[in-house]
Amino acid sequence: MMTDDDDQPQLSAETLKALEEWRQEQEANRAANVNEEDWQLSQFWYNEETSKRLVDEILRILPTNGKCGFIASPTAWKFLRQKHPEIDNVLFEYDTRFDTGDQSFVEYDYNDEDLQGKYGSMINTFDVLLIDPPFLSRECFAKVSRLVKLIGKIDPPCKHIICTGAIQEENIKEFFTGAQRVTFEPRHERNLMNPFACFVDYPTLTLNSE
Repeated sequence: MMTDDDDQPQLSAETLKALEEWRQEQEANRAANVNEEDWQLSQFWYNEETSKRLVDEILRILPTNGKCGFIASPTAWKFLRQKHPEIDNVLFEYDTRFDTGDQSFVEYDYNDEDLQGKYGSMINTFDVLLIDPPFLSRECFAKVSRLVKLIGKIDPPCKHIICTGAIQEENIKEFFTGAQRVTFEPRHERNLMNPFACFVDYPTLTLNSE
C-alpha cells in the first residue's frame, strides 16, 4: 500500500546537491555581508577582474585630489573603497543596502525629476563618472544622462566611462556626446546572455588593449 509520502515527488540527487550548494552560497554571502543581486532591480555584479580594470582606469585618469562618482555601479565602487579608501568617491544607487551612513552613498532613482533639489550641492563637482544605467531603454539612458550633465565638471570636462549592453550603442552615442566603444568588455559574476560593452568619451589606450 502506498503512503502519502509515496505520492510526494522526489528530487533527484543532482537537484538536491544543487540546492545544497545554493544554500551554502547564501550562508557564505550573509556571513561575509555580501549583497546578493536583485534581478527585479536589474542588478548584475561585475566579477573582480572587471571591477579592478575599471578602478585602475579611474585612478589613471583621476586628477590629484579629484572626485569620482559611480552611477548604479556598486560593485566597482565597493572595490575602490576597499582598495583605495583615500579616494573621494560617491555611489548614486537606488538599492539602500549599500548605504554606508556617510556622504559616500546617495540614494538615487533615475526617475527623479527634482535633480537640482536633491543633488544641487554636487553640481559640477565630479572629475570622473562610471555609469551603468540600470535598464536597457532609451528612457533610462536619457534620464541618467541628465544627472551626468548636472554633476560632472565642465572645465576641465568630466570624463565618462559607460558600461552597458552592446546593443545600446546608439543610445550611448545620442546621450553621451563623444562616447566611443573600447575593446575592453565588462564581465559579470554570473554570465549574461546579452554581450556587454564599455564606452568612453576621452582617449584611452588601457581600455583598448587586451
